[in-house]
Amino acid sequence: MNSPSVQDRIWYAAWYFVIPGALAVAVVQTLALLKVVDDAAPWQYLLAFAVLEVLVLGVRDRVMGARGLGMMDLRTIAAEGQELQKEAARLSKRVRLGAEQQAALAGANTAFEEAVAAKDAAAAARAVRALDVAMDQHLSSVRKGTTREYVEAIGLAVMVALGVRAFVVEAFKIPSPSMYPTLNVGDNIFVNKLLYGPLVPYTQRRLYSGATPKRGEVVVFVYPQDPSKDFIKRVVGVAGDRIWVREDGSVEVNGHPIDRCEVGPWRGDDGEGVTRGDVPLRRLFLETHGSYRYLTLQSRDPAEHESSMAEYCVRTPCTVPPGHIFVMGDNRDNSYDSRYWGFVPLRNVKGRAMYIWWSNLPGAGFGLRWERFGQNILGDPTVPPDLAAGLRACRQRGN
Repeated sequence: MNSPSVQDRIWYAAWYFVIPGALAVAVVQTLALLKVVDDAAPWQYLLAFAVLEVLVLGVRDRVMGARGLGMMDLRTIAAEGQELQKEAARLSKRVRLGAEQQAALAGANTAFEEAVAAKDAAAAARAVRALDVAMDQHLSSVRKGTTREYVEAIGLAVMVALGVRAFVVEAFKIPSPSMYPTLNVGDNIFVNKLLYGPLVPYTQRRLYSGATPKRGEVVVFVYPQDPSKDFIKRVVGVAGDRIWVREDGSVEVNGHPIDRCEVGPWRGDDGEGVTRGDVPLRRLFLETHGSYRYLTLQSRDPAEHESSMAEYCVRTPCTVPPGHIFVMGDNRDNSYDSRYWGFVPLRNVKGRAMYIWWSNLPGAGFGLRWERFGQNILGDPTVPPDLAAGLRACRQRGN
């Protein structure tokens, strides 16, 4: 056979990717709008795609495949027949066939090969149907039924989707503005669960010991005071670090202030996609901590800091105990973090934030923030155009 034509490739892509993919998006979005599922998470799309691909190909095979190939071109029919030939050869090794049965299968194979050699699509389609029927008649004891094939394929898809979610990558939706402007309410992010060692579901045990969180990384963890909740914050201190959050909002780690440079007055929204006229201007800083640069927000008046309830590392320095980290939100005056409830045990850390894969305005349905799609959460930060000059100046200063 010649190499596949452009039309063949389009046909293949449509059945294997485009049609099941479009249906998966439609199904998951519909379920999310109907509140059947809480969030349209990537694992749900993956699972829906895998299941729908099996079903779509099953429908295709019923309507246009081995049982009705008349509408398909020769290359597609030939590919279908070759798959049946491979299956017949494999199954024939698992059962003892009589001479009459072997002859029937051989005759169907020969008829198919002759039709393909003659480039007769109609004859090839008939031969493929005949081969399929012969296999059902003579190899039924070892051949899987259609229902069993679908159940096994869907079961495998479910296991793969759940396995990826549990141990490799999980999606989280940002519910609060505590990490603004790095993360907005409505951002959906991927979290790397392999890096620190994936947690065994419903336990605080890891499959293996991975890396430990580093200063400046953004991590998702189980809230120590309520295991039913997941929080996302930035790592400010690791075990053994001496932390002091000063009255002016700056942070000292081991006696040295975290490098920061004021970019300018922040005129963004409130972190929830809403711009209100009564939102006061805040100070935007570019901080450098560990190997990362990121933006933090702080009120213009230190007296406005909501630190009266803070107990940890605020009034006096404190040391992060072994096996723990100290975390803070980038929205420093609007973040419930380690300053208020203490240190995070490493066993609570689920993974490191990676990318924003989806972002929509809260309550806006399909109101998408396209510019946020694909952003690297730990990448170099960006600012609105009116603050670009200030950001460049901070970078030139070494921050």
